[in-house]
Amino acid sequence: MFHQTRRQFLTLCATGVCGARLAFGQQADAGFTFAVLNDCHIKDVPSVAILDRAIAQINADVRVKAVIVAGDVATAGAREELDQTKAALAKLQRPWHILPGNHDVFMRDEDIYANYTAVFGPVHWVHEYHGWTFIGFNSCDGVKSDVSVADTELAWLREQAALVPPETPIALFCHHPLNPNTASYRILNADTVLDVFKGKMLRLAAAGHWHGNQVEEQGGVLFATTACCSSTRGNFDKTEARGYRLFHMKGDRVETEFVEVPLEAKKG
Repeated sequence: MFHQTRRQFLTLCATGVCGARLAFGQQADAGFTFAVLNDCHIKDVPSVAILDRAIAQINADVRVKAVIVAGDVATAGAREELDQTKAALAKLQRPWHILPGNHDVFMRDEDIYANYTAVFGPVHWVHEYHGWTFIGFNSCDGVKSDVSVADTELAWLREQAALVPPETPIALFCHHPLNPNTASYRILNADTVLDVFKGKMLRLAAAGHWHGNQVEEQGGVLFATTACCSSTRGNFDKTEARGYRLFHMKGDRVETEFVEVPLEAKKG
């Protein structure tokens, strides 16, 4: 993961770069591919196996340059669940970046994100990548499934959007869906979130939470959710396939495909 150590983080803070706006692969690129996986719902050692298989597939795909993990990697936000997930994600041979889901918070702590931030760091980030700006924000409101993005997070989004030149394409990531026609769980103030990017070149809004493959395009933005990558949960659309999603970026255009991961390892 392109994830700074505590010492590096403190150094960035001391130099005024504490907002998690980090550059990786800044050079312009005619095209690149990255993966998004979500909703692993790890709860014990056996439940990590499907994530290990997904990681092995991603590592074997030479097209994939980075991985976004769009939340709900845990079941109840327990430290051991998050630690098990991080140990698996550490096997990725690409930069990876993670966001919290409502199952990654721990409601028994005064700071419900304490476990998550101790393991994974900030709950939001910005990365400049191959001519694109990737923005990941925290859409959670405790363990709620139907949420509104908090005013403080909206303010952070406005600050980050203001820094993006209008000609730079933007990919936006969170846990809860922004899809205008999602079957359910659309962020209650999703239109307010999207309004933040008026006058900007928002081209992608990818999320998890609704376990199922939903892809639509509206106003030049590709919206997507993806089936879960979990052996402990099923899909809300009643399909059996688990997996992750690839996004192929060419110029300011986006194409996508779903990649299945088997629920059980192949025998023999």
